[in-house]
Amino acid sequence: MNLFMLDVDGTLIDSYDFDSVCFRTAVEEVVGVELTDDWGAFTNVTDVGILEELIEQQGLRHERMRILREVKALFLSKLREYIASNSNDLVASPGAIAFVNDMKAHPNVVLAIATGGWEESARMKLRAAGFDISGVSFASCSDAMTRSEIMALAAFRAKQDTGATFSRRVYFGDGEWDKMATSTLGYEFVAVGNKVQHHTRIPNFAHYDAIFGKLGLSDMLSAKTA
Repeated sequence: MNLFMLDVDGTLIDSYDFDSVCFRTAVEEVVGVELTDDWGAFTNVTDVGILEELIEQQGLRHERMRILREVKALFLSKLREYIASNSNDLVASPGAIAFVNDMKAHPNVVLAIATGGWEESARMKLRAAGFDISGVSFASCSDAMTRSEIMALAAFRAKQDTGATFSRRVYFGDGEWDKMATSTLGYEFVAVGNKVQHHTRIPNFAHYDAIFGKLGLSDMLSAKTA
């Protein structure tokens, strides 16, 4: 059995830009500090990881719980408002919905979501973009701070949810931090888009059958259509 884990922003959904703007604006309004948009400058590129590092840098440990709570609430509010006003801008990556639907039904695949965003925001965006992720195991920065912890938790939950034993664990993501986390865990990595150079890379999910060939899983195509 193969475990396919999926990132959300920039991978399943073209939401990287507006999501970043909503997050940075929420942080600036609550903390009063302008946040860089160079996420690679942070040790843990998750919503909670970035906030925790900023709190340390600014000497605000005594206000940690308030900041985490208020930034999250304001971010979700801004995201909800953006989606309500710009629903046509929130679109799935080409082929991503078909890929998710087909992999959910595939006899040799278990699907999981592992995102560096909060669970509430990720589910909100996936729902607005037209994804049905019912029955898909899910882990986010609502559960853990680091990418590797989130991925490991998604794999654990997928095993608990399905009882399956995984011969391969493959993560689909669009950031260097995704690539580093998979390397730490010993998972395989598929780079989606053009932001990361990697030997296994796809532009999007439009011709996702090619993914199986890149992973040496071409025999899965016959299982899918059998």
